[in-house]
Amino acid sequence: MARIAGTIIALANIGFITRYLGKDIFGEYVTILSFISIFSIIADLGLYSLLVRDISRPGADEKKIIGNIFSLRLISLIIVLGAAAGISLFFPYRNIVKSGVIIGAFSFFFLSSSQVLIGIFQKYLKMDRVALAEIAGRIVNLALVVWFIQMQLGFLWIVAALTLGSFVNFIVIFLYARSFVPIVLQFDFVFWKKIFKEALPIAISIALTAVYFRLAIILLSVMKPADHVGIYGLAYKVLENLIFFPAMFVGVMMPLLSDYAVSNKEKFKFIFQKSFDILALAVMPVVFGIIVSAKSIILLIGGPDFLTDTPLVLQILAFAIVFIFFGNLFGNSIIALGRQKTAAWIYGAGAIFNIAANIIIIPKYSYFGAAISAIFTEMLVTILMFVLISVNIKFFPSMKTALKALVGALVMYATLSFIGDLSLLWDASIGAFIYFVVIYLLRALNKNDLALFFKARERSRP
Repeated sequence: MARIAGTIIALANIGFITRYLGKDIFGEYVTILSFISIFSIIADLGLYSLLVRDISRPGADEKKIIGNIFSLRLISLIIVLGAAAGISLFFPYRNIVKSGVIIGAFSFFFLSSSQVLIGIFQKYLKMDRVALAEIAGRIVNLALVVWFIQMQLGFLWIVAALTLGSFVNFIVIFLYARSFVPIVLQFDFVFWKKIFKEALPIAISIALTAVYFRLAIILLSVMKPADHVGIYGLAYKVLENLIFFPAMFVGVMMPLLSDYAVSNKEKFKFIFQKSFDILALAVMPVVFGIIVSAKSIILLIGGPDFLTDTPLVLQILAFAIVFIFFGNLFGNSIIALGRQKTAAWIYGAGAIFNIAANIIIIPKYSYFGAAISAIFTEMLVTILMFVLISVNIKFFPSMKTALKALVGALVMYATLSFIGDLSLLWDASIGAFIYFVVIYLLRALNKNDLALFFKARERSRP
């Protein structure tokens, strides 16, 4: 519930910002965030995934692992985000956008510093603390945005509000984390060398995945007017705030996957299958719900100015959500299995495909081309990761539950389409009721699936 509340606050924040800035300036706002986020992802260096994996293994020296990885993350952020601010000066942006990049870099410094500590909460299955910290940061952000808008302080203050909200999020995460493990900066360079060697393939993979959506926004900002970036950016922001579940869920499963990948391959297959089923049950209604309610979603969040083309861009991007959901599971499973070097080649292929497709399609089809390119890129990478896992563990998951979920979502979609235009609340309520009735009748969900969460909690508790 806390994550849902955080998502609602984030979407409300976007609603205030879009109405205040309009399509053109909102496009510049999105450009700033996308530009910095590419560099912050590069600065990740794969450290977050390694921290989760390593502290989840039996006998792990948590204090040493966390202290060194946190220190390495801080240094990488300072170097890479500093470079981002400098490189932005050479882009054909207005000076106010370049100033926004500098201000926004501090926001991503705090966000990325927080993220690496989330691995602690994943191990101890205390992700509710992370959600509370996120809510605190988003409330501060929203309150400041509303205040700055009322004071008519302008564009840069909206970016500053994001930075202050991120700072609050970091402080709360840091204080919570210290209640589990003492966090002391450590500079064991021998350990750093070992970690960096293991992390490099993950870092390359993560950096390449930054291309799929964010580079499309950068290319749009260079090739097309700012309002085109605003249209695509709003659809992307809606999608970004609706896909928190797979990362959260797979984060809970990651300690089990990491443990069983080493100790018991049969249990690994069992956890993988159940995770696959639950993600399938979750993603199908989201995708078809967005498709049938895209216009209502955009009207509520962006206002009437965004009704031209933005709903269709959102509908196109909705299909990418399927691959994003399963991609979270596949990517983390590959790390748990220690096959990150092979995965780097997969992400590389995806990045090359995405860059080529965007350069060819965006000049002619603008934001529609960027959305279509994103779908096919996510599909390519997800399929290749699936093949890698299946070959590695000699296991092909059952699609029985996924097909039942698809049937339930199609029945929901058909019913809502037949009923016609309703409010977003009615669409969500009726759609959820129909979907759960259908999957119940099809016996798509049973108590063993729900028991998986409790098993994970007990198995991962120190």
